[in-house]
Amino acid sequence: MKKSKEVYDIGIIGCGPRGLSALEALYLISGEHAELPKTVVFESSENIGAGPVYNLKQPNTNWLNVSERGLAIEGRKEIKLNGFIIPAFPTYQEWSGYSTKDLSNTTVDNFPLRSKMGEYLSERYKSISCILENRDLLKVIRGEVDHVVMENKIVKIEILGGASFRANEVALCIGHQPVELDNQLAEWTRRVPNIDNIELITQPYPISRILGSTVAVDKRSVGIRGFGLAMIDVVRALSEGNGGEFIIVDESTRKMKYIPSGSEPMAIVPFSLNGLPMTPKPLNKKIDDFYVPSTEQLKSYEMSVVKSLRIAENIDSTDFLIEAIAPIAADIFIALEEKNTEHCLDKGKLIKIIKSWLSDPEFSNDLILSKDLNVAKALQGFVDMATGSGQVSLDYCIGHVWRHIQPTMYRLLSFAPINNELVGEIVQLDERLKRYSYGPPVDSLQQLLALIRSGNINMDFIADPEIKLTESGWEFSSDNKVITINVMVNSVLDAPQILKVSSPLPKKLILRSEVKPIHDKLGVKTSKNALIEIDGDYSTIPIALMGRLAKGTLIGVDAIAECFGDRSKYWAEGVLNRMK
Repeated sequence: MKKSKEVYDIGIIGCGPRGLSALEALYLISGEHAELPKTVVFESSENIGAGPVYNLKQPNTNWLNVSERGLAIEGRKEIKLNGFIIPAFPTYQEWSGYSTKDLSNTTVDNFPLRSKMGEYLSERYKSISCILENRDLLKVIRGEVDHVVMENKIVKIEILGGASFRANEVALCIGHQPVELDNQLAEWTRRVPNIDNIELITQPYPISRILGSTVAVDKRSVGIRGFGLAMIDVVRALSEGNGGEFIIVDESTRKMKYIPSGSEPMAIVPFSLNGLPMTPKPLNKKIDDFYVPSTEQLKSYEMSVVKSLRIAENIDSTDFLIEAIAPIAADIFIALEEKNTEHCLDKGKLIKIIKSWLSDPEFSNDLILSKDLNVAKALQGFVDMATGSGQVSLDYCIGHVWRHIQPTMYRLLSFAPINNELVGEIVQLDERLKRYSYGPPVDSLQQLLALIRSGNINMDFIADPEIKLTESGWEFSSDNKVITINVMVNSVLDAPQILKVSSPLPKKLILRSEVKPIHDKLGVKTSKNALIEIDGDYSTIPIALMGRLAKGTLIGVDAIAECFGDRSKYWAEGVLNRMK
């Protein structure tokens, strides 16, 4: 086994956005110290800084679900070190040329390509790494780390292929990790190789794998498991990516017509357990501003949550969060006036409905869009709300007020002194509302509606169809309708459940008896400085974890802007203090 003799001060494993942020924070804090750390970075994907999610070469059918207006990614300050300077790097909005001065509040929000974000991250990484490498402060290893282990108080880092490196401390900045297949996918994976002319694709990305399927999608039916953001990327690839064209026929609502190329699948058939669509973000700033809490309302929310957290030992449900947001959502719904669904309820009755809906996903009311509504009608209803051309339902209003309060909530709840079971319930509530708060742009749903009208998408099986895998393919049946699927794409992205992760590095980490998850459906427990905490003790090991697999300790780990916040700074401050 090839073994590096040098002991680096820091090893950063994974250098997508979080790894880049950690690297920047480390040297930004180092400017206050005489001794500079020597760092080794490990990354296996093609684009360091961007990572696989923001790969620069991915197709243009992959969009961000955050608008340029909402991409509040902090820039990097100038870093002054011993005898040299690392220049500042602009915010994403500055880099992309986005300027609110040149836009009215009725300008349609632009949602960038994921590859465009990749360009920004890649340039940002190169602007610091080149300088550090030239000063022999940074070494980059292109490979996949499969194990980290303590060896004589030093962390040994092993990569696939046998080489190993050593560091005093390690930061795991790994993002999305595959998990063990659920029972349905596991059974399909076992049986599909024995059936001719069908194919199962268990991960939606990279999209090119779907378009380059060994079973050509042309003239075949494609099933898509899941009804979220990844499903929309897959649908766009199977339609526009195959030469079809979306034409806008109404600029005010972004209504579209789809012109097929003839190379699309015979049918695109999405399905999910509940068949509920994501809701679009408001079309522009003017409409979005309806849902933005005032400074006073945000202050009231924060005071309410902080007051509850002072007696955290008495909190046994998510009611304290619901109590804090319900009056605000009620006020905003009332302020919509003629724009909201017609009603004659006072604030007190609205608050009661809001609390009931947030507490119980099965609660129904005339002000809440019915789950039983035909999916095309539901999509159209939400699009009308987002474009200002239809009355706003109470659930749509709550969901987008929740979106604007999320940053405050994430800040208050991360590292809060609440029990693990409650953390799980909070994350579950936030995940349920992501159908609203993390929704796609209006254009994405208008594309789905255009494909429904053109007959290229079949929504007859969207809500939990019966599925049998036969010698002809997957047989879907629902309401006396039947269709056979030849190519199945799983677009359900795995939740960050550390106990189910199947990739070697985190799986071996959790096998350490003292490293435990914060909750069986969440990630590993970490301290505020990101170091992994040892089970049954408040001591730590010199391995930090930032990102999705710390979910639970951290609330809100999925947003790109969260990668460049205070969490990397807390970690870097801890590193430099320990180096002293």
